[in-house]
Amino acid sequence: MEINDIKYLLTVVNNDFNLTQSAKVLHVSQPAISKAIKDVEFKRGTKIFNRKKGRLIGLTRYGRTLIEEAKKVYSQYSLMITKLNELSEGINGTVRIGIAPVIISTVFNDALIAFINENPGIQLKLLERGAYELQRMLNLGDIDLAVIVSPATVEGIYEDLIYENTVRVWFNKDHRFNDFEGPIPFTEVEQEKIVTLTDDFMVTFQLNKKLKGDRIKPDYFLQTSSWDLILNLVQRDPNLIGILATPIGKNYSDHQIMNREMTPSFPWRISLCHTMNSIGSSIVDYTKDWFLKYFSKYKKISINN
Repeated sequence: MEINDIKYLLTVVNNDFNLTQSAKVLHVSQPAISKAIKDVEFKRGTKIFNRKKGRLIGLTRYGRTLIEEAKKVYSQYSLMITKLNELSEGINGTVRIGIAPVIISTVFNDALIAFINENPGIQLKLLERGAYELQRMLNLGDIDLAVIVSPATVEGIYEDLIYENTVRVWFNKDHRFNDFEGPIPFTEVEQEKIVTLTDDFMVTFQLNKKLKGDRIKPDYFLQTSSWDLILNLVQRDPNLIGILATPIGKNYSDHQIMNREMTPSFPWRISLCHTMNSIGSSIVDYTKDWFLKYFSKYKKISINN
């Protein structure tokens, strides 16, 4: 059995036997996974998966044993590849990584410090831009990796979710929202003068979709690329509200400013993105895997201020 066969089988099991989802994770077609499973079962001369009306519903007794051993083999294989990468000359060089400004100052700063300390041979060339520009540059090959607010909107870009939180509404303590209990309804948010990021930020794109309603455009008092300006304006004017991601609160402490979740919930998901061409380089592939491993323990954690 080849290592790719093992990777396919483990991916299918880890995605609850959903071939469509497994295909997305592996960046292959669903028929390719189905064929790989049938080939393995043919070679082994036995069934690995139980089926119902042609759909995979679980593992056979043989399949359970196979998967248990496959996990051990793949773990050892991954460890071997990591050690070889660390020893190879390809571990030295430059990786161009684009990161949206709000992300780099909240979610990614500790990760950058850890990466640089652990990988002195790799120079990270950072570029701060909005999500749309970073996706364009990634597709053109101007950068190797991009960290953006999900989802990616450009074809040919693959993303791995690394962090999840929410977007909140920020307001002066004298604003009427301070008298509300619980999350602030969007129907109330859209009645206010809003300060938020410019249109090249994914959060604003998502906000436009949520608030558009019967109006052509929400009532934006000001749009800026500076998150601290948004909070400064909210601090000074109790008639304004800001729309920003929750982790911003770590970088800004002022008892004059309050924040609250919105309803329906406004998710803030961060993805590490690449193209098939960009990960053709061993050093870029290593860097991508390093950050995925680093953030794997933080993906489901929300940082409350």
